[in-house]
Amino acid sequence: MFHPFFYYLMFHGLVFVIRPILVYTFNFEAIFYVMRFYPSENEFIFTLVLTSVGLLVFAVTSWRLDPIAPRFDRPHPWGFTRVEWQAFWVVVLLLGPIALYSVYYNVSSIQNLGTTGSTLISMEQELNTGITVFTNTTGYIVDAQLLLGSLCLMFLWGMRFRLWAFVPLLLYLTERAYSGWARWTIILTVAMAVLLFLLHRNYRWIPWRVIFIAIPAMMVFQQLGDNRGYFQDVFTGEQTELADPLLQDKSWIEQQDGPDFANFDFLTYIVDVVPDKSGTYSYFTQYLQLFTEPVPRILWPEKPYGSPIALVNLNDYGDFFSWTPSLVGDGWMSFGWPGVIVTLALVGYATARVHRWFWRAEATTFKILTYCIFVPLTVQWYRDGGISIAKFILLTIGPILLWRLVLILLSRSAAARDSALSRSSSSLL
Repeated sequence: MFHPFFYYLMFHGLVFVIRPILVYTFNFEAIFYVMRFYPSENEFIFTLVLTSVGLLVFAVTSWRLDPIAPRFDRPHPWGFTRVEWQAFWVVVLLLGPIALYSVYYNVSSIQNLGTTGSTLISMEQELNTGITVFTNTTGYIVDAQLLLGSLCLMFLWGMRFRLWAFVPLLLYLTERAYSGWARWTIILTVAMAVLLFLLHRNYRWIPWRVIFIAIPAMMVFQQLGDNRGYFQDVFTGEQTELADPLLQDKSWIEQQDGPDFANFDFLTYIVDVVPDKSGTYSYFTQYLQLFTEPVPRILWPEKPYGSPIALVNLNDYGDFFSWTPSLVGDGWMSFGWPGVIVTLALVGYATARVHRWFWRAEATTFKILTYCIFVPLTVQWYRDGGISIAKFILLTIGPILLWRLVLILLSRSAAARDSALSRSSSSLL
């Protein structure tokens, strides 16, 4: 679980092995119906080959170009030192009010929608690109609540996994379930906590009791996929309509014919469109969005939707609204076979370098927190492709980077104070 390839292998197995088997065996076609497209047999097979090549490229670059063996016998710090606790509480004071206001803002929006029919958070979908944007607020305010996940995990590590230290994390996960959106925060936050726990106990393998955590988390994920307002209904006693009105009439297998793990379905569509119908590739121009995305739209109303240069628009040929291309699909859109090889090779090598950084030299608290939170997060990168990983890193690794900065400043301040006291004592002598 400590190697990045483990997470890509899990992702690949779910969406590019199990999913096409289900599509072929049980004739899954709901997603194809929504996209107004159905793949030919050749496109189906070609997509399987494409994802297999992507898997091999990722494996080679993550295993062979920068190999390093894990060092589970390496000593590592236990919890926080006094100065680390001081830095942590400074970060809590800086980020906590912003994150809590975001929670209040989101929960109030949900409750306001239920009572008055209006919402504090308004969104609209741009018809040409299918990109959804906020119209009366900014994503920084809406998503700042995600900072709490990292703060809870830092607190858990600092308290050395004492039983009562799980309370803040459970409260955070409860709020995430109540909100109903950004389900990744539930699954991946649990995975991050498990990884930290394994390292804390020097376990190489997952203990069987972790299953009692993983199964409920997956059940919550599935339930929110069927009905985002399920846990709101539990609190209010009301009944919200399901996302799919016919869901209750379907078998368990038929209920899996949804978008949760349908990256294979999305990729067959991309293969069909690019480049035969689009007439061109994107040539990696989608990554230009890294320079425009950080600017809030509320400050820049004319900000482009998505990349400032859009050579390929998948919605011109069907309905690709809200779907994710995956890392393989992003590479194929960029430049076909060379694009897939370059994209998977770069990501495989980059994640391997982070893995090497973690296991080299001594283990520090900063290394442990950063790595154990980053590695499960890569699943979102594999699933989404493009620049979305930058947004997730900002909200999850950001608090740790700030904590590191505060820790350095406090250490320097303490060193300067000790030096001044030493000089003062010398002058008195």
